[in-house]
Amino acid sequence: MHALALKAPAPANEDAPDAQAASRAVVEIAERFGKLSSEITDISGRIGDVNGQLDRQTAGLHRVVGSVDQVARANQAIQRSAEEAQNAASVVKSGLERVTGAVRLGLNAAQNDIAELSNGAQSISQALAGAVERAHKLREASEAIQSITREIQLLSINAGVEAARSGAAGRGFAVIAAAVKQLAEQTRDATNASSRQLDALVATVDQLASQSEANALAARRASEESQGISRQIGELDHFGKSVVGLIAEIDSISAPTRDNAVAFAKVGAELKDLVGGVEQSSHSLEVASRRASSLVSTSEAVLGSIAASGVRTPQSEMIETAIEAATAVAGMFEQALASGQIGMAELFDENYRPVPGSNPVQHLTRFVELTDRLLPPLQEKLLAGNRRVVFCAAVDRNGFLPTHNRKYAQPQGPDPVWNNANCRNRRLFDDRTGLAAARNQKPFLLQTYRRDMGGGNFLVMEDLSAPIFVRGRHWGGFRFGLSV
Repeated sequence: MHALALKAPAPANEDAPDAQAASRAVVEIAERFGKLSSEITDISGRIGDVNGQLDRQTAGLHRVVGSVDQVARANQAIQRSAEEAQNAASVVKSGLERVTGAVRLGLNAAQNDIAELSNGAQSISQALAGAVERAHKLREASEAIQSITREIQLLSINAGVEAARSGAAGRGFAVIAAAVKQLAEQTRDATNASSRQLDALVATVDQLASQSEANALAARRASEESQGISRQIGELDHFGKSVVGLIAEIDSISAPTRDNAVAFAKVGAELKDLVGGVEQSSHSLEVASRRASSLVSTSEAVLGSIAASGVRTPQSEMIETAIEAATAVAGMFEQALASGQIGMAELFDENYRPVPGSNPVQHLTRFVELTDRLLPPLQEKLLAGNRRVVFCAAVDRNGFLPTHNRKYAQPQGPDPVWNNANCRNRRLFDDRTGLAAARNQKPFLLQTYRRDMGGGNFLVMEDLSAPIFVRGRHWGGFRFGLSV
């Protein structure tokens, strides 16, 4: 099995000329179908690429539409807030004007009243001061009268004493002395009463003067405070003018915000129309992609039918090599089972364990160690035997490729794009082509596909595979990647 090599082309059929012509026609048709299949595959892949780009652009447009809607809602909210602020400022302005006017009128009236009160209080205070002065003078006069009265009393006493000494001669003088004494006593009583009333009057006038002075002082303070209130009213006027300016500024902000909201609404509508057009284009491309895939399948079926017809075509040699390679791999696996190197459960293990840190993700199974030992000699020989062979490797029925050609089995590095092109072992290839090759159980399967080489680079290739059966159980397939 390890001596398997690519076969040389079989000699041309030496039958009748008609059979040779038919054979050449079939070969030519096969070649043309092969080229057609490659072109359709490339077109289908490009349609898929464009469709993917449209999907991403559609998603981006949806995000843009969402952002535009969000900004439009924010603009509307700003506009509403500006209008509400403008209305509130207008209400404040009107209220300030009413309050300021009413306060100004009341203050003017109060200032006039306070001024009159202050003037009156000062006049009363001055009049009371004069009354106090006159009352004190009267009191001094009353005290002088009391002093004279006491002297008269003393004189009357002396006169009485002298009259008594004079006897009969002093009787007339005694009568006068008695009258003077009586007058002095009456004067004393009247003077005492007048003095008491005058003391009360002086005390009252003093109290009124003190209160009047306090009232005058309070009136002066009220007048000064009213002037301070007048200054505050002036500040209210200034504040009112500021509110008017604020209203103008709010209006200058609100107007462009309204325009901005209208513009964003138009942009949002246009973007929604654009999204609809892109989605329609994406749908049309998806339909075209399905039809292109159908054409690829049809051309592959035609090529498979021609190859299976027995007519020698350019694919015939590789088909035989693929079948023999699959048989050789099956023989290696069966020999490993027979020698106890592996069991059936391990060979058909489907527990794909991810390799930590790998990117793209690589996996391990319980049969990887066995394939690493058995497959490289065969696969490297087949890779070197024909320049059309880009790669060749065995895959299990789920598209898992445990052991690749050495050139595609490099250790992974930090760059996932480089890894995608150079570290293709231990990976699951479960795309349409990969799964079809892995699960095909017909003698062979010929497909055309675009191979992802990483970094947005693709290579149109033919995929030729043959199934691998181990003890009658389908294990997977042996794949050839062929340049076209």
